[in-house]
This record gives sequence, C-alpha cells and structure tokens, in this order.
Amino acid sequence: MLYIRCILIACSLFVSCLTFASVEVRVSGVDGKAYDNVMTLLQIARLNDSESYADYRVRYLHRQAPDDIQKALRPYGYYQVEVNAQLESVESGWVASYEVVLNEPARITKNSWIINGDASDDDVFLALLKNSDLKENQRFIHSQYEALKSRFLSLASRRGYHDAHFNKHDVEIDVDKNTANIDVIFESGQRYRFGSVTFEQDILNDDLLQRFVPFEQSDGYTSQELSNLQVALLDSGYFSQVQVTPRWNDSKKHHVPIDVKSTANYRNQYQYGIGYGTDTGARVSASLNRRWVNSEGHQLRGMTQVSQIESRIGANYIIPGQNPQSDYYRFNAEVSDKDNEGQESRLYRLGASSVVTMSKWRHEFGLSWQRDDFEIGETIGTSQFLIPHSSWNYMSADGRLNIDKGFRFDATLKAANDAVLSDANMASLELGFKAVLPLTERFRVLTRANLGATYIEDFNALPPSLRFFAGGDHSVRGYAYEQLGPEDDTGTVIGGRYLATASAEVDYRFKENWRIALFTDIGNAMIEPNEKLKQSVGFGIRWISPIGSIRLDLAQAIDEPDKPWRLHLTLGPDL
Repeated sequence: MLYIRCILIACSLFVSCLTFASVEVRVSGVDGKAYDNVMTLLQIARLNDSESYADYRVRYLHRQAPDDIQKALRPYGYYQVEVNAQLESVESGWVASYEVVLNEPARITKNSWIINGDASDDDVFLALLKNSDLKENQRFIHSQYEALKSRFLSLASRRGYHDAHFNKHDVEIDVDKNTANIDVIFESGQRYRFGSVTFEQDILNDDLLQRFVPFEQSDGYTSQELSNLQVALLDSGYFSQVQVTPRWNDSKKHHVPIDVKSTANYRNQYQYGIGYGTDTGARVSASLNRRWVNSEGHQLRGMTQVSQIESRIGANYIIPGQNPQSDYYRFNAEVSDKDNEGQESRLYRLGASSVVTMSKWRHEFGLSWQRDDFEIGETIGTSQFLIPHSSWNYMSADGRLNIDKGFRFDATLKAANDAVLSDANMASLELGFKAVLPLTERFRVLTRANLGATYIEDFNALPPSLRFFAGGDHSVRGYAYEQLGPEDDTGTVIGGRYLATASAEVDYRFKENWRIALFTDIGNAMIEPNEKLKQSVGFGIRWISPIGSIRLDLAQAIDEPDKPWRLHLTLGPDL
C-alpha cells in the first residue's frame, strides 16, 4: 500500500511539472539600446507569449535571467548590475518581472592608442583618434571600442597601409574598482604609393587616358582616387564599364601598379524626343553623339529641334583638354529660325571656345561670328557681328536634381567692334543668380535674379538675338515667352538694352517627391534702365521626377489685371 502511495505522489509531482502556461516578461530600470540588448539575450523573453510552456522550463529560464541581463549590459559598461527577479503565477500563466539596478558604469581610466609606422604622422588617423567617442573618465562602451578598431583597419585599407595590423588590443576591466584600461598598439607599416597605371582598351590613345588619372605616380595611395578615376572614365562616355584594380601582389618598393580594364561604349548614340513647353510649344528633337571620332577622343554632337516657336539645327565638335573630364575645346555651327508674335528671324552662327573648370568655377572664353536676318515689328534688317565673349559660372549644391541647399552665379561679357566684321560697336554684360535655401525639413525658399545691360549707339542695329526680352517660364511668369518689354507702334515687343528680373518662391514638400509652391516674379526689359517693372503672383505644384523637377504653375500679372491667369509647364533642375 505504501508503495502505491509513493507512486501516486511521484506521478502527481510529475504532472504538476508538466503543467503548461504562457509567460509575460517585464523589465524595468533600463532603456534604449541597452534595453533592446537585454530583451535579445534574455532567454525567457524569447518565449512566445501566445504559446504555452511547461512550468519546469519557465522556472529554469527565470533562474537564468539575472545572468542573462548582466551579460547583456556589460557591453554598455555596466559590470555591477543588480537584478531583483520575481516570478508570479497568474490565471493566464506566468508573469516574470525583473527590476534592474544599473549602479555606476565602468569608466575609462587609461585610453592608450599608439600608432607606429607612417600613419603616426598621418593627419587623417590623428583626426580619427581626436574625434573618437572614447575619452578618459567616460563610460566604457564596448561597441565604441570595437567600432574604432574597425575604423582604423578600414582607414588603413583606404589609405594604402596594406600591411597594417594590431600588435596589441587589450581592454582590462576591474569590476571591483569599476574601471576600464584600454591598451592598443597599431602597426601601420609603410604607406604604399601609386605606381604606373596601365589601361587595357583598344579605342583611344594612352596619352589621352593618362590625362584622366587624378593622381601622380608616387602619390600616397587612396582608394578614393581610384574611385574618382573610374567615375571620370564612365562619365566621359567612351566606356560602358570600367574596372580599376590595384595589383598588390606586384608591388615593388611599396609602389602598387594600377590596372584599368574597360569595355568600349557604342560608338554612336542616337536620341529622339517629343515634348511640350509653354515657352516653346510642341516640339520634336533628334540628336547624334559620335562618342569618339578618332583615337584622340574627339567627339561630334549633332542636334536638330523643331518647335512651334523656334527650330534649329547645329553641331559641336569637342576636343578634350589637358584635364579631359572637365576641360575641352569646342567648335560649333548653328542655324535657327524663330517666329514669335511679330518677331521673325534667321540666325547663322559659327564659334570656337575653350572651357576650363577650376573647383566649382567654370570659365568659358571664345569667339563667335553670327549673321541675323530679322523682321521685328516695323524693323527689317540684316546684321553681322564678330563677338569675343567670356563667361564665368559658379555652382555649389547638395545634389543634382532634388536640391535642398544650393547656390549658382553666372556672368557673361560680350563685345564687338565695327572695324572687325561687325556692323556696330557693342558691349554687353549679363549677371545671373539663383539660390535654394532650406527653412525647415519640408519648407524651402527659392530665389533668382537676372540683370543685363548693352551698350550700342543705334539700337535698331542690334539683332533680336542680342537684345533683352522678359516674360515666360524662366523669367516673369504670368506673361508669355519674350512678350514683356518695349513695344513699337504696331504693339510688337521689340526687346531692350537693359534687363532686370527677380523671383521669390516658397515651396512645401507635402509628400515624398511632391511639392506645392507660392511665388512672385518681377521684372522687365527696357530701353532705359529706369522704366517700370511688372509683377506677377502665382502658385504651382512640382513632381521630383528621375530626370528633374516637373513644374506646373498658374500665374497672374497683377499690374495688368485684365490679363487672364497663365499656365507654365517646365522641366529641369532647380539651379
């Protein structure tokens, strides 16, 4: 009988251990990333609270919980953690509560980072140490220590310390004293330098390709310069694929040779387009780009466009300069026809220019000859001018298409002398300014201004292509394209000697890639500089497309309230 009773008691205990219940876990006294790490490493917290578990398993994991929590908090510098653990049986199962007392964290009492080798006087490495989050008397966070070690190795790889390694990397934690001693010795070795650059391709002369190389042989190696070389070659249009590889195994005297393997692009690029703009009306276009004419990398670009207002055909012959990714010589020829509200003209132009880029500045100077056959209002004429010209452009922006902050400045100077293939003495200056400024995360302010002045004794000798006009999508909205300025007796806008326009706009990003805008424009083209300026106001919507902002605006000329609201549709970047 006693034997049977013992068996029954054992069975009841076994059954009680197999009782199944759900578990709710509560942790207090810790937050942020430390809390997230606790919940990741706390085994009992990984139980699914929608499922049931055997009581013995819950009790076992509960006993392990203080160790789990203490281990989870050590990477954050807490080595004296106390945990008050409670396990309650409730109707729905179990509630496991853990009240965490962090106490004081371990603080850094020694922070020794010794750099041996060429990197010891490398300003980039010294700046890395200076800007590190690891400081004496600061809480020791293990992830910051590991991150700094990783940055050392990554920086060494990017800056040519190919043999770099840690001789020593120790952290000594004194739990009783709550201190952390960091002792690191980094051996950078000798810095590698650029060796010769070899191009594997068969379409261009090696002399031209060597001019794309942004570094000199024996310069200190950086992977960024190799990336710059790859981007420059791809942007040139000559190649569809470019691979730039350092040959570390072939290094001699710490000079690493560079291999550039490239795949030639299609030699001819054809483009066709159809579109509409409120300045141009409906238009169709076609272009041919001969990416390389010869082994010297010369390029030929031809373009034709037919639109309701202006049609043109032209060609540009491009010769790469000393710095071929940004400098070049250009020879161009163009014929255009224009018919716009009483203005009819045909322009023939030949020109040659040199373009040089220095940092964010771009300078173009050249010489062009043009002949105009024109009829504007009551004036019919033919003119020719040989025009030396020079222009400067500066642009700084935080992007190419979707710009939140940027600035642009343009200046163009032209002149002509009646003794040299010109019908009159002439001088002209044009200035342009644009800016995009952020107000908040969603609001921007966009401003622009344009000024122009021309000296010529007989204004009638100046062809329409050299006069100033206002009005249109990029000038004073609310007025038609080039329909703001002095008029003759027939009511035809004939253009002016002077130009002044400005715009202020505020837009708001109400949805990703969508903005609404309010704006006001002011300006005019004038014979005399003191004539009245005309103003307009309006609103619009913008879609930030993959090829630039598409803008749809409605504007009203407030100085002429009898004029209807005018629609403006444009495409392009904000600067």
